[in-house]
Amino acid sequence: MLAIAWKRRRIAVILAAGVVFWLLGSWLPGPLVRLANHGYGSMIEPKLGARTAIIVLGGGTWYDRHRRLVPKGDSMTRVELAASLYKRCVETERQCFVLMSGGNPQHHEQSEADLYGGLLVDAGVKRADLILENESLDTYENARNTEKILRARQYDASVLITSSLHMRRALLAFDAFDLHPQPAVAFIRVPRTWWVPHRRGWFDADSALHELIGIARFHVWRWVGLY
Repeated sequence: MLAIAWKRRRIAVILAAGVVFWLLGSWLPGPLVRLANHGYGSMIEPKLGARTAIIVLGGGTWYDRHRRLVPKGDSMTRVELAASLYKRCVETERQCFVLMSGGNPQHHEQSEADLYGGLLVDAGVKRADLILENESLDTYENARNTEKILRARQYDASVLITSSLHMRRALLAFDAFDLHPQPAVAFIRVPRTWWVPHRRGWFDADSALHELIGIARFHVWRWVGLY
């Protein structure tokens, strides 16, 4: 009897897992992305001060088909937005500096900060106005290490650049260090659903769940005193 009961339970578990897997690739990506995007599903124009800190968070690195190390996924949009804000700052005769934060969790030949920093210079950011923070391995460390750098700098406005999915979690981390930058969304993940599982659906669901779990974990760790 126990063997029969266990067999039935195992079949039920397999069927339930199959249904969840199906939904994660079809109907669930849209609601999950919408929830992760909440509050940051549209472009927000930041206000530049007389002295503005433009903070850019790395989004990973990977190799393209030519085996060149490049920003991962949509992360190049962060470089483009930072360069655009910096250009606007210079044109309006304000003082701005760009703080590029990102270590090397992928263990490639360059950190995120070093790779993205070179692209920022190519896009028009003066080397004298660029600060590289290449030790951070996660979002919490981005905020912690950025706070240490900004502590010694003078500025009256700050802007945080990352993607729509990542923005809520990033702002929570920066808030933990009493930093309150204006959000500037570089890339908006559009919520999509499908009738049948789609490769993009699983990717979107995974990305959104990663951020939502990260937000929940932040609150739990803050509650128990780890943050």
